[in-house]
Amino acid sequence: MVIRTFLFILLLFALSNFAKADTVFWPGEEVAAQDLVETMNSQDPGKGWLGKWRKMAAETRDRQPKWLTPLVTSTARLEQRIRYDVYYETLPTGNKGWDFGSGKGVSLIVGPTIQFTFSLPEYLFFPGQGRNDGFAGETFLVRNRIMASPEGQKNYCFSVQLQAVSPLGTTIPGPQNHWTWAPTLLFGKGWGNFSMQLNFGTRWTDGNNTHSALPYFYNVAFQYRIGYVTPTVEITSQSSFDQLYFINAPGLFVVPEVLIGRFAFKDDWKVYYGFGYQIGLNSPTIEKKYANALIMKFHLLF
Repeated sequence: MVIRTFLFILLLFALSNFAKADTVFWPGEEVAAQDLVETMNSQDPGKGWLGKWRKMAAETRDRQPKWLTPLVTSTARLEQRIRYDVYYETLPTGNKGWDFGSGKGVSLIVGPTIQFTFSLPEYLFFPGQGRNDGFAGETFLVRNRIMASPEGQKNYCFSVQLQAVSPLGTTIPGPQNHWTWAPTLLFGKGWGNFSMQLNFGTRWTDGNNTHSALPYFYNVAFQYRIGYVTPTVEITSQSSFDQLYFINAPGLFVVPEVLIGRFAFKDDWKVYYGFGYQIGLNSPTIEKKYANALIMKFHLLF
């Protein structure tokens, strides 16, 4: 409860700064978000609002590292992209399950330190178990970048975010019938081509915390970039039970993976891909979640 309250208060404090200039710290100076807004407004009016918005987004990205986003761990960076993930899972029964979309979708940099994300439709498909097939709820996310420094300088990023999953899914009854909220702290630090990205947060569900509340969850990813190829290893905690597990939590996975890209093909448009294999690390994970999953993802950056 203490951790949950602390994270919630911190998130509210960060969100309260949306309407004013948030300070972005980078190489030895302070750059106010308002300065970026003024830069947008001083552009040639002939470029219109779209050109101003794209310029603001580009300048915002330049004030942070350029790490690739892992398969499961959320990055502290602000991103403007279309993302689509697919999971092919081995369930506790031995049957297979598909997750098309996995709550990922369209992310937009809507302010110099703010990102908003809404998911594309997520469809769950269980071959031979048709009664469980259906759409999951819509996912919404707001991220506020607090501090950042680009690569070649201090090379770090710190953000807070609030994720909400709606109860609009058509899947089997349970926690899906309630809104789920997840305030999270996001941090990343790089040293040359090596970087570490970390998440720590809490999650609760309106009216159904017995089944899906969680005192905390954590994800950590380690990367090493080699040209266009970035080998990555993640340790992820995705438990959905209201118990203070840490090592023996149901939902504890290791994910070896490879991220490939970014490949530029037009102006600021880029693509990259990711492939990984998620492996359950303990019996509660295998018995209550799933044993393993092949994960594939696609990013279109713009």
